[in-house]
Amino acid sequence: MTHQREPRPVVVGMDGSEASRRAAEFATAEAGRRDVPLLILHALTFPSGGIADLPTEGGDVGTLVHQGAETILRATADHATETLGADRVSWAMVDENPVVALRTASEEAQLLVVGSRGVGGVAGLLLGSTANGVVTDASCPVVVLPDETSVVVRERASVVVGVEGRAGDEDVLAFAFAEAAARRADLVAVHAWQDATLETAFQSVGPLVDWAGVLSDEERALSEALAGWRDKEPDVRVREVVVRERTARALVAVGLTAELLVVGHRHRRAFARLGATTHGVLHRTGCPVAVVPIPAEESR
Repeated sequence: MTHQREPRPVVVGMDGSEASRRAAEFATAEAGRRDVPLLILHALTFPSGGIADLPTEGGDVGTLVHQGAETILRATADHATETLGADRVSWAMVDENPVVALRTASEEAQLLVVGSRGVGGVAGLLLGSTANGVVTDASCPVVVLPDETSVVVRERASVVVGVEGRAGDEDVLAFAFAEAAARRADLVAVHAWQDATLETAFQSVGPLVDWAGVLSDEERALSEALAGWRDKEPDVRVREVVVRERTARALVAVGLTAELLVVGHRHRRAFARLGATTHGVLHRTGCPVAVVPIPAEESR
């Protein structure tokens, strides 16, 4: 007798902030589209001997904070239950660093959702330390919701995906096509290029460079990357965009009114940091961004 394994859940990080509430709403919608469970996770640690140990009239601060967190988690779970059903929603509270807890949760999740900045966010900083730390080394795709005060767009449409034209594109495109299909949205595939070395070397003799030929090569690179995907997802309308611009800047511009912007992040264990494009997109975007991890062997 074989036992069918429960599908991997969508996990959302909840800290009580408005950003995390919006993340919970987004995660609930994603779990519904995917027909999978939702796990609402709260992580909090206090330094030993710190403010958490101070007594109050109602008990120590740590106990009060945990009680408050539990209240928020239960309320969030009840709200999600109205959409997904009680058997598809669970919550957990762990005494652990939020980045560590969410990274661990990503190992068993199919999607992780976080707000760009939580309760301890610094004003003016578009991407908080928790979101940055999670995206850097998560095992599954991570959706980061932007600061809602950065831009207001009514009736967002389309899924936008950044295509490099190199190894790793398949993972990113698989995620992007699945999202577009689930949302019944069109997919805008963006390939941005800017050869700084070539442009600097030929700055004084620009007219001698066959830029039309270069553009044709870049168009071919995008078409080759998309080859076969139209057959796999015939119901997804695909629009191709090739632009001579820095990648992050191009993606932010094209994705301004998108439902979702999808980019890849290459895991390099020796460098626990975001690549320039992913970093640039997350710090400037006005729409939700899905960061798809690309395994180290595909990053070469």
